[in-house]
Amino acid sequence: MVFEKGILPNVITYTSLIRGLCNLGHWDEASKLLKEMEDEKISPDVQTFTVLVDAFCKEGKVEEAEAIINIMIERGEVPDIVTYNSLIDGYCLRGEMIKAREIFDSLTLRGLVPDVVAYSSLLNGYCKNLNIEKAMQMFREMSGKGLKPNVVTYNTMIQGFFHVGRCVDARKLFDEMHAQGQIPDQCTYGIVLEGLCNNRQVEEALSLFHLMGDSKLNSDIVVYNILIDGAGKYRKVDIARVLFQGRSIGGSQLLFLKMDESGCPPNDVTYRVLLQGYLKNQHYDDVVMLLQEMVDRGYSLDASTLSLFIDHIAVGLLDRSMLKLLGKLVPKELMDDPSLCDWE
Repeated sequence: MVFEKGILPNVITYTSLIRGLCNLGHWDEASKLLKEMEDEKISPDVQTFTVLVDAFCKEGKVEEAEAIINIMIERGEVPDIVTYNSLIDGYCLRGEMIKAREIFDSLTLRGLVPDVVAYSSLLNGYCKNLNIEKAMQMFREMSGKGLKPNVVTYNTMIQGFFHVGRCVDARKLFDEMHAQGQIPDQCTYGIVLEGLCNNRQVEEALSLFHLMGDSKLNSDIVVYNILIDGAGKYRKVDIARVLFQGRSIGGSQLLFLKMDESGCPPNDVTYRVLLQGYLKNQHYDDVVMLLQEMVDRGYSLDASTLSLFIDHIAVGLLDRSMLKLLGKLVPKELMDDPSLCDWE
């Protein structure tokens, strides 16, 4: 395949191509390329095998990944820390923490030193299994061994604390992150804002949002959607007034104007979340305006939002004439759904 284009490939060329195919999930093509590589008497090296190990692990096929490692050892290629990190992560993703820890503990016996990636994979596994104490133990252990937790490590631990409702510990770690010179990224702020909102601390989430100021960090659609969703769930549906106090423009108009100015115009999820918040809390003033804006922007409603509208119409909270406007926002796949209604 590569020769047909007049290129003389080497192991680096093949490895790069195999990595790209694996990342795209094109397993058959990757296998063919590996066979072609061997047919051309080009032996896979550690990097080539590691690409395959990582790809199998991301697909949850850790047994196949271990088989690849055995093959590379038989061929005289010694797996490195990157190879074993992929395997550790693979077992963590499957929730098999005992096996992941066994491999982690075996690293020193293999002459390898666990790095930040190895620790972070274990931390992530423990957090996903809600074993936050074990995760924190590993976090402190890595610091004690001179390894500096990076932004990904902190993000993992902060999210883990929020998942078990330990908001104070999450905020302490967030503050520690700053003190250690690790600058929070977009993901960090998203985790903290969502964690606070999910734990009914919407006011604190809004305060953090204001501290973000006019930086690029608050110019993200995910941030706005998190805050809108949190406000709607806990009866702070006039999110625009809360987010942008002191402005004279009303309600959702202000919110969307600010989002447009920030370079992240509201998407269909933003509208759906805000509509659900208004409906659940019976704030109907802006509903028609939001629906019309969705029509103008070419957005559609999902089944859950449509059902919520229909429920409100059925009990007389909304006029049935709104069905005509809703009909313009129904995706084709829902038009014939008998569980919904007639859109005329």
